[in-house]
Amino acid sequence: MKQYMHISIRDAYAHKHRPECVRVLADFYWRVLLSIALVILLLSLGYGILELSAVIGEGAVAQKTDVIQPAPKLNKTQLQNTLNAFVEREARFNALKTAAQRIADPSR
Repeated sequence: MKQYMHISIRDAYAHKHRPECVRVLADFYWRVLLSIALVILLLSLGYGILELSAVIGEGAVAQKTDVIQPAPKLNKTQLQNTLNAFVEREARFNALKTAAQRIADPSR
């Protein structure tokens, strides 16, 4: 059956060229990888639950203390300046689009 189980890891590493020792080392390596993966999984799951509970807790607090505040009043000059800026940007974009630069083909 499993005759290689009586070999210690230290002896297996000392005689790593022997097939039965390679089997012990591979089994140990596999178990270490699975253990590390399990630890990473548990840590990420714990961190995710912690962050989720923090977000849910903030939402509950926000719902209790949330007061409806009035919308800020609009200033007509600021609004007009913003609209003018958008119109200027659109005009510059259209000008650049119609006046496309010709770029020489580097392969020629």
